[in-house]
Amino acid sequence: MPGVDLNYFMRQASKLTEKLEQRKKELAEETVEGQAGDGRVKVVATGTGDVRSIKIAPDVLAAGDVEMMEDLIAAAVNSALTQARELSERELGKVSGGLKIPGITG
Repeated sequence: MPGVDLNYFMRQASKLTEKLEQRKKELAEETVEGQAGDGRVKVVATGTGDVRSIKIAPDVLAAGDVEMMEDLIAAAVNSALTQARELSERELGKVSGGLKIPGITG
């Protein structure tokens, strides 16, 4: 195709990939917090979805209700992971201009 510089497009795609990979590294350092049970269980996760910490209030442990504790932990983890996914999609979308790039942005 005359007038189309494929090398230019390849360089632009490479730059975009580099920016996206850099932002992913930064997201691995950012954190979000999910909570359940009015904040009695808190989970901190990175922007890439790795769980960093889980805090459980002493009253939850003292209650001795294992099933409730399991439910609260699962709910807090799911909340944190949902927030991490939303943060990642939002931030990578800013870099890619909203383009969905399989394996990179979505």
